[in-house]
Order: sequence, then structure tokens, then C-alpha cells
Amino acid sequence: MRSRTAEWFICKLRYDKTMEDGLRKKVTEQYVVDAVSFTEAEARIIGEMSDYISGELEVVEIDRAVFKEILFMDWAQKVIDNDARKLGDALNKKDKEAFKEWENQSLEDKMRNTDTRWYKSKLQFITIDEKTGNEKRTSVYYLVEGCSLESARRNIDEMMKGSITDYSIASVSETAVVDVFESKLL
Repeated sequence: MRSRTAEWFICKLRYDKTMEDGLRKKVTEQYVVDAVSFTEAEARIIGEMSDYISGELEVVEIDRAVFKEILFMDWAQKVIDNDARKLGDALNKKDKEAFKEWENQSLEDKMRNTDTRWYKSKLQFITIDEKTGNEKRTSVYYLVEGCSLESARRNIDEMMKGSITDYSIASVSETAVVDVFESKLL
């Protein structure tokens, strides 16, 4: 698990995507990039996506993200979480074919087929005002990578494990973000 603080922008792109059935369909997808301005965010997302898209690419919207920090999963954790979810689904459905498919997958296949999602989380940091004794809650938003809602919650708890600040997870919800692109220069 690693985190990255930056100025993040949510970019919505419209383009023709080749679907699994081979047909092309116009889609609008969200991506997140770090940048110092809207202009740089637009240039960055076009640069990142131009390798993956053939045809017309239109940036339809760019917004400054409410989160300043993103929690990224490492590959090993992605494989473990995704693997556990798929195994659990197979066992819950008593699906012998799905279990056999899971059992016969190589580690390379599991890594290649690992799907993660992006979750917007709202944490409330709890402090006590020394003068009044009143509890004060400060809300902070994070974008968290996870294989499931439970995985995202675990990742938040993992990040906060070393903190001495009291907190509560006010909300965690799945987003429409497809991917996050970090700048190469750190």
C-alpha cells in the first residue's frame, strides 16, 4: 500500500471504444491525473490516452478533485484480494466449474486478470477542543484503490494503522474512475 498526495484532476473523455463483441461504441469515461493546472491536466490526459485510443478523442470535462491523496494497492495485494473474492464467489454459488477455473489459473494469469476499482472515501478526523472540551470532526476525502468495497475499507484502515489521530470512515462509495495516471517526475 502506498499513498500519493498531489493536485488531482478528474478528466472525462469521450471516444470510440472497441467492445468485447468487436463493435465500436462511443463511450464517456473518467480518468484522474495529477497536474498543476487545468491546461496541464488536459495535455496530460491526452498524452496518456493517445496510445490506447485510435480515432477521435474529446476531453468533455475537467474538474479539480476533492481528494488530495490517493491510496494505491501493490500488485501482490491486488492479486490476493481479487483471488479471494473470486474464490468466495465460486464457493458461495457452489460453482464447481468456477472453482476449477480459479484453481487452475497461474499466478501470471491471476495478475493479468486482476480487476480493481476506485472508491471515494470520506474520513472524519476527530479532535477535542482543549478549551471547550467539544469534539470536532474534520472531513478529508481520499481516492482508494480496491478489489471490492471491503478491500477499500481494509486499505483505509491499513493506511491509518500507524496514525495517532482518531478517525471514522464516514462513507466509501465506488466511483466511475477507470484509471489514475501519475506524473513520471516525483
